Amino acid sequence: MASLRFLLGGIPSTEKVESADDKLRADYKAFKEFEISDELAHYVELEKEVTSSDFALRKKKILKARYKASEAHRKETQYNKLSKAKGEPSEALKKLEAYIHSEEFLKEKQFLTMKPKERYESTEEYRKETEYQTLKKSEKILWYFKTRKKYPFREIERWKLTFEDQFSGPALDKSKWITRYYWGDESMDASFVLEDDKSFISDGANIEFYDGKLRIVTKKESAEGLVWRGTQGFVKEDFDFTTGFLSTARSFKQKYGIFKAKIKMSGNGIAQSFWLLSSSMLPHIDIARFEEGKLYSNYFFGKAEAPSKSISKTSGGKYADNYFIFSLEWSPNKLVWKINDKVFKTQTASVPQEEMYINFSANLKKDASESGLPSAMEVDWVRVYELKTGE
Repeated sequence: MASLRFLLGGIPSTEKVESADDKLRADYKAFKEFEISDELAHYVELEKEVTSSDFALRKKKILKARYKASEAHRKETQYNKLSKAKGEPSEALKKLEAYIHSEEFLKEKQFLTMKPKERYESTEEYRKETEYQTLKKSEKILWYFKTRKKYPFREIERWKLTFEDQFSGPALDKSKWITRYYWGDESMDASFVLEDDKSFISDGANIEFYDGKLRIVTKKESAEGLVWRGTQGFVKEDFDFTTGFLSTARSFKQKYGIFKAKIKMSGNGIAQSFWLLSSSMLPHIDIARFEEGKLYSNYFFGKAEAPSKSISKTSGGKYADNYFIFSLEWSPNKLVWKINDKVFKTQTASVPQEEMYINFSANLKKDASESGLPSAMEVDWVRVYELKTGE
């Protein structure tokens, strides 16, 4: 059954969850870029210098300097004394006179006769200290060091993105997806459906793109195709409805990780599902299945002739015709289903230990209502992550 905390606590809005995740990832990108920037390197070097004991001594020396205690003053005094002597000027006097009238002396005297505060403010030390204090209060520097202290990116860093499709269109990426069941694609190069289906899976014709989203459309439309019947095998039949199907069976499989997608289920009789399958019929994991007004998260495992099952469901009314983020967190000892990052179901028994691939389907079942057609299951994006090596 569904988690009691989930049933009692409800879930956060999809917009809130997605916005928080987008912001966290954007912040992580900005943090990593700033971490290696020249701007931060300059600030760190500046801080190292300005806060050093050597810098403090230099500043103290500048503030306490007095002209009368300087070498420049001593030479000026000596020059004044020698210049009063009678007779031809000595070589010493000539040298002192040249010095006294030099730009070097004039600058030194002007500097040392300033008031201490004004003197310091004319120095490179003051410029560096002022720049440091300004940078220290800047929003970017404050944000960087505050973020570094909290470091909210540890969970992001644990995971590596291994598969993604944003469905930005205008066409399906066929290097990622096939549009029929793998067994039909592999063994017959043909589509087929199961005997409880009354909609036939067209080979891609019912996959559409609109507003940056993928739509699996189920509609009233005549078609002829194969049905798998347990007692007869494949039988050709006529259908009054068609639908679509997506699978990564040829391009992508993974054992363990996070599988998640942002999906809008249509609120009618179509059985819509985001699910995982291995190379055989079992194990089978419904990450999210919407059918007959209820939302399911299911796990089927064991032997095909006598399968075991773990089924959890909740009223599906609020999950119809709105986007939600459905995810499965799969580790060696646990399966955790989530809706908008809130735990819906947990399974610790018979956890699958083989690679599985992604499927999206929308089937009209034999006993389902045909009203509300055409309809579409919409997928905004799908992403898969795996733990980085060593985690």
